[in-house]
Amino acid sequence: DYKKGEIIINLDEKEKEFSNRFYADNHLDKYDFLIGINTGASHRWRFKQWRDEGYKELISIVSKRSDTGILLYGGNEEKEKNQILKEKFPNVIDTGSKNNLREFFALTDLTDIMITGDTMALHAATALKKKVICLFGPTSSFEIEDYSRIKKIIPVMDCLVCYKQDCDFVPNCMDLISTDMIYKMILETMEEIAKERTKI
Repeated sequence: DYKKGEIIINLDEKEKEFSNRFYADNHLDKYDFLIGINTGASHRWRFKQWRDEGYKELISIVSKRSDTGILLYGGNEEKEKNQILKEKFPNVIDTGSKNNLREFFALTDLTDIMITGDTMALHAATALKKKVICLFGPTSSFEIEDYSRIKKIIPVMDCLVCYKQDCDFVPNCMDLISTDMIYKMILETMEEIAKERTKI
C-alpha cells in the first residue's frame, strides 16, 4: 500500500560544514527567509524552465524585501544565466555552477523555500523537507507527491503533460505562468513558515 514514502537525503558532517561556511561567508543570518531559485532544467528539458524575464521580474519584487535573501541555483548550463541575474541584482547570492551533487544538496538545505521547475532540485529540496514552489508545464504534476510541502503552479492549457522537447505554441505553457502567481505563493508560504516557527 502506498504510504507516501519520503525521498531521503542524509547530509554528513562535512557537507553540513560546507553549507554552514557558505551561510556564514555570505552573512545569511541577517535574513528571516531564504528563497532559492533554481533556474535550470538541462537542455534536454528546456521547456521545464521558466522564462528569463520572469526570473528578473520575480527577483525585482522579492529583493525589495529586507527580510528575504535570494539564492540562485544551477549547474554549468545555468552559469551565464545566473551571472546575468547576479549582475542585474547585486544583492542576489549565486551559489555557484560547479558544485558537485552532494554540495548542491548541502546548499539546497539552506533554503526556506525553493522555486524550481520539475527537476532534480525539486526532488532534492523535497527530500530535505523544504517548502517548494514548483512550476509545471510539459511534465505531469500528478506524478509528484507533494508531502504537504510542495505548492504546484500549473498553467491552464489543453496540451499540458506533452513531454515535448520542442514546442510551436506561443505563448507556451511555461510562458503562461505569471510572476504574480509565484509571488502570491511565496507570500502564502512565508506565512506558513512564520506560523510554524511560533510553534517551536
